Amino acid sequence: MSAVERIPRFLRYLAPNLITLSSMIFGLVSLWSASHGPAGAPLAAWLIIYAVLTDRLDGLTARALRATSELGMQLDSFADFLNFGIAPAYLTLSYLSSRPDLPYQDGTAHTLLFIACGAYMLCAVFRLARYNVLSDDQIPTKIFFGFPTTLTGGLIAIWMLVLLKYDPTTPRDAIGFGGAKLFGESLHTPLVVWKFMPIALVVGGYLMASRLPMPKVGMTKNKLVSVILLLLLATGYICGFAMHYPELCFWMPTVWSLMFLIWGQASSKARAMYPPPLFPKKDPEKPLERPQEDLADIVLDEARQSQPALEPKP
Repeated sequence: MSAVERIPRFLRYLAPNLITLSSMIFGLVSLWSASHGPAGAPLAAWLIIYAVLTDRLDGLTARALRATSELGMQLDSFADFLNFGIAPAYLTLSYLSSRPDLPYQDGTAHTLLFIACGAYMLCAVFRLARYNVLSDDQIPTKIFFGFPTTLTGGLIAIWMLVLLKYDPTTPRDAIGFGGAKLFGESLHTPLVVWKFMPIALVVGGYLMASRLPMPKVGMTKNKLVSVILLLLLATGYICGFAMHYPELCFWMPTVWSLMFLIWGQASSKARAMYPPPLFPKKDPEKPLERPQEDLADIVLDEARQSQPALEPKP
């Protein structure tokens, strides 16, 4: 019997699910912090990064303990929607609409901001639903179709942290950014960048809902490349959990995304890849029903019993 098998079955399956549930707490606290306006925006963004880092850990823990389960996969989808669908959209909405020097407090611009944030959130839930209904034997194991929600939400959060760190209006006592500004004290975030943030959110939503092929991050046969990837991942985890130097954290996901955006359009092999159809080609023999639909039958039966019997017509 291996060391893993000696661990009680309940504890093995509990461990990865506890990590997933803890990441949902990060999402909840991120929403709470974002509701405090500009002063709470940095902490809200860092907590999304926390969720990004723990999102990888639950899968690794489940595989290491041989504790992968359907319940765990469903919990992971709910956590992704909260942490990378709702939290980034609400953070952007709350921050931009609370700054008096931006045009998003009322009027048409405020409505457009709501539309952009709502569109991003809906694209995230569509991306997760599409991923859930496609079984593993329908899709290549090393390819994503559309940007993953974790990557998109993490990109929004880490870029917001970099912009917030170099924005002179950000309260310096709001949160410690850990050390000096690596890009120099003279660099400041232009106001126009914040004005275009809703467009960035719409682009991120489109990339999630798209059919663009993107390879999954993994180790390669080239030892040098694998070592570099491990170093970058280790740097991201250290800086992320310590809430230090967002300037070091944003390079890897940004370069990876740009590289495969170009690859997805330039490579004829990539352009030839298509995900399986989202809807079935033919109607199922038996209509699909939610388990909750049984309650409707109970209610209808009770309603019939409560009605008086009709007298027969003469």
